Amino acid sequence: MRRESDIVPLDKRTPGVPTIEPLIFPVLDALYARREKRLNECATTEGEDEGAYFRFLSGLVGTQRNILANNPVSEQDAVAICKMMESGYDHPELESRLREIAGWQNAYDALVQAGAADLPEAACAALKNAGQDRESLSIQAAHLLRGDYGQVDAGVAVVLWAALSLCWAQAVASSQSETGRQTGAQATLCPCCGAPPVASLVLGGDREGLRYLQCSLCETRWHRVRGVCVECGASGRLEHWSLDDVKAPIQIETCGDCKTYIKVFRLDYDPHLEAAADDLGSLTLDAALEQEGFTRIALNPFSFPA
Repeated sequence: MRRESDIVPLDKRTPGVPTIEPLIFPVLDALYARREKRLNECATTEGEDEGAYFRFLSGLVGTQRNILANNPVSEQDAVAICKMMESGYDHPELESRLREIAGWQNAYDALVQAGAADLPEAACAALKNAGQDRESLSIQAAHLLRGDYGQVDAGVAVVLWAALSLCWAQAVASSQSETGRQTGAQATLCPCCGAPPVASLVLGGDREGLRYLQCSLCETRWHRVRGVCVECGASGRLEHWSLDDVKAPIQIETCGDCKTYIKVFRLDYDPHLEAAADDLGSLTLDAALEQEGFTRIALNPFSFPA
């Protein structure tokens, strides 16, 4: 691991960017198509066992895309989801509110049905059993939204999160949350839906050099100034690590003050990177930093913590 960075100083404006958008809302069809393609590419570079999981995930994302095209979330469900996000996931009626939203439950059923052929029999049975009891499924969904990931079977969590994400992303994109526009500048969690980021992205193109965090649930990106810790906002003990050199497209940003880290994808170096897929494909970096005593603050929707 190497410690080095070409981080832009705090007082230096990124050239060629006249305004900075606080939020970038997802274009879901394009996002899913790109993620599906990248997962397939990662599958070819992994060994047989891990490659099989990447291929399963590619199929999962492809099914999300099909549901989006053929059975998008209803206006009624989108409104209910937005109200749920506004009231917070600690609301005492969260489980019952989730139970009343049919969209994510139907999406879960469709994802399970489409992925059944690519799963071991035991895993398929677990997913189907979870979906048979809607009350229990709503309780598990509430656990995920509240960050109680250990309360949900890891295999079920991946598919359940994919169903929630599909609906939450559509709801946020349709509402273009004004609350998020006003509060996103210093947010560690997504200012629209309250979920953790997948990773930190340094963009290219006409936003070259700007940092955004990408939400693990609603897929929104929100701007965060570079050179400060995502978790605590400190800058004095911030370091960047990579396996190669300063121009490595995948890096890790650590904070010596709060002992947290987040992965950084330099899309200005490699525009083909995709946050969820390439984060899963670079877990050796996480292992190295966790051995150094740092705690991950991001969430990969394809690999839930126990």
